[in-house]
Amino acid sequence: MLMRLRAPRVKKMIKAILDNGTGIIENLSTSGGYLKTNLNIPKEIFHIKLKLMGCKTIKLNCEPQWNNESGVGFKILGVGDSKVDFFNQYIENQFQAFEIYGENRVFTSEILVTLKDTNVFGNVYFSNYIEYQGMIREKFLLSVVPGLHEMLAKTQIKLVTVDTYNKFISNAYFGDTLLLELTTSDIKAATCKLNINFKNKETGKLVGQGYQQFCVVSAKGKVMRLPDILLKPLDFYQEVEN
Repeated sequence: MLMRLRAPRVKKMIKAILDNGTGIIENLSTSGGYLKTNLNIPKEIFHIKLKLMGCKTIKLNCEPQWNNESGVGFKILGVGDSKVDFFNQYIENQFQAFEIYGENRVFTSEILVTLKDTNVFGNVYFSNYIEYQGMIREKFLLSVVPGLHEMLAKTQIKLVTVDTYNKFISNAYFGDTLLLELTTSDIKAATCKLNINFKNKETGKLVGQGYQQFCVVSAKGKVMRLPDILLKPLDFYQEVEN
């Protein structure tokens, strides 16, 4: 008896919109996947919508294959709105990104706290966390887009911060090493949000949390769509809220 090979699955959480609410797809392939949901688990053919690459929504017609207390394994019967090619390319892009970036969908960096970063009380001055955010943003983009510097210089496009925020949780002091963890969210056609956690590397204690939202501006000063060279890695590191 010949065994039917299952299509390789993308190890990525993707938000799914159902007719009666939302769920999370924990893995996905061109043939099916697993949908985790707190709603009534589908027992018959159902439909889900996925927003991929921050800008395109696709509709999948799905048939339940098996279920457990957390969700349902499903088979894809069809892709709506003539987006089969886009869906297949998205899955392929994910495997290519996996080969480039590895399994970890959290980008990390470290910062050593120096005396110039602290105030008269010895702890890190609050505004430096915003500077730290900028540092990890640049490290992240230069790491995932090796030709970023040349691209910006050649095209004269700019990365512009449109919103930033940082929440203080605990102190960091001179000599501490901060572990910065970056993920992305709220990817849209022209903007993306970078979420950043600050941790004390030695203790693992959370020091602060913040974000930066940025857009891309053309040489003529107009907001433009995120180029694919940015969109693909931003999508890879996207964190989906349950």
